Amino acid sequence: MKFAAAVILATLMLFTFSAQAQYARADPYETAVTQIQKAMSPNSNGVQHFRWVSLRLLADPAMNPLFETLVAKKDIALRIDGFMGIALVSADKSLDATRVIQLKDPALRTLLITEALGLELLKPAALNEFLQAPDLTNYERTLLVAELNRQGQPWDPSLLINAPTDDGAEVAGLACMLMLERGDQSAWKNLLVKYNTLPPADQTDLVRQLANAARQYRITAAAAPLLEITKESTGPDRMAAITTAINLAPKTVGRDAVLAQLKSNRSQSNLVQMGLLMLASKEGFEADDFAQLRSGDPLLEAMANAGVAMRTPTADQVAALTALLENGNRSTTEYVLGVTPTLAPELAKKVLFNLLNRRAQAKGIRNEEQISTLLAVQQLLRMPQAHEELLSITLQNLNNNLELVETIMSVVADSSNEDAAKFARSIRTKLPRHGDSLALLALAKASTPLTAAEVQELGSIASGGGKVDESSQIQAAWLYLKYSKRENDAIAQLTR
Repeated sequence: MKFAAAVILATLMLFTFSAQAQYARADPYETAVTQIQKAMSPNSNGVQHFRWVSLRLLADPAMNPLFETLVAKKDIALRIDGFMGIALVSADKSLDATRVIQLKDPALRTLLITEALGLELLKPAALNEFLQAPDLTNYERTLLVAELNRQGQPWDPSLLINAPTDDGAEVAGLACMLMLERGDQSAWKNLLVKYNTLPPADQTDLVRQLANAARQYRITAAAAPLLEITKESTGPDRMAAITTAINLAPKTVGRDAVLAQLKSNRSQSNLVQMGLLMLASKEGFEADDFAQLRSGDPLLEAMANAGVAMRTPTADQVAALTALLENGNRSTTEYVLGVTPTLAPELAKKVLFNLLNRRAQAKGIRNEEQISTLLAVQQLLRMPQAHEELLSITLQNLNNNLELVETIMSVVADSSNEDAAKFARSIRTKLPRHGDSLALLALAKASTPLTAAEVQELGSIASGGGKVDESSQIQAAWLYLKYSKRENDAIAQLTR
């Protein structure tokens, strides 16, 4: 038994020493390089794309050689990530149209244009250069012209060529709405002939898509025609048309459409939907219009009171917005957070802390409350005068509402500005490992001077020692390389 115990003890000691030796040999530089190397090879589940999204968020021009390496890969997803990275760190924050056209790869060009539009990485010069390509599809051509329109840039109707007659109803519809912007009604009338041949369900889907596109690309001239073709409808297409009208033309057609809808349909759901549109509209509605919402229901009364208060300079706007938070739902809460930036900082701070204190008292955050909580913390971080109270709420909830603490610190870590860094410095060493790691990431993203120990801690986070997710790990890897002044060594190693 003693011999067996000795063997077991020796074996355990051998494994312990081996593990310690292996840990001692772990080089934070090599660990950081390995983290980034994982993102440079294609993966069947596409996880490498999310790694590059995380790295791109750092917006560091020093990464350009890595993005160039991706462009030369065979994997399409990696090539797209490379082009987007190059665009993001370029001086004009735009996709290089000349380079994409020279690829002579129409399929890849379409993917790059679509992705760049989604990331707002196409500036007017690039848009106009792409439009000179002779082999553009109607899909590409229409999207490019629509983006010019969204950016308020001049464009000529001839650029659309035959897009208004495209076989695809969505492409043709978008092109026809753009032609309305240039005073051409004929293309829209021709589209209506095709529209009238569609089954009702397809008509509804098409109008919803066109209404969304009109809002996205600021096609104001489409507001009235969309209302016209849905005037007999009570379905989602009518709601989409009204939403577009109030968004693009509140004074000319939006207000009348909403008030008519309030008169014709007094159901609770319709009143709430119309009320949200009225609240969100910065112009078009007067304080007296909100009387149309009142029905005695607490939510609708709170919405009407908020609408009146926000249009009455002498009203107690904080009280009205606070009451809406207390009686409202997810949509009204997000409305409140949309208007707080327009309030005086001291007034906004009261409303925002009211929301955070409500979250703290609830001992948790429901899924539908996540967005509003994030928005509230983002705004408070931009107010240095609110940091002391935000720090107090964070520390007070370490044992009561850890989910709130983690939400606050995730916003801090996702920020890269000086205000967030100041808050991060004030809370460092006061949190568990996960929160403390996120605070350090915020400091590093804002290029805050770090101690040698903190730089080493960045290396530990990159290797998984900070109890953070993979997105934060790969960001920590790059930031460690930057702070240790080894990024050029890493780039040479990763691109050879």
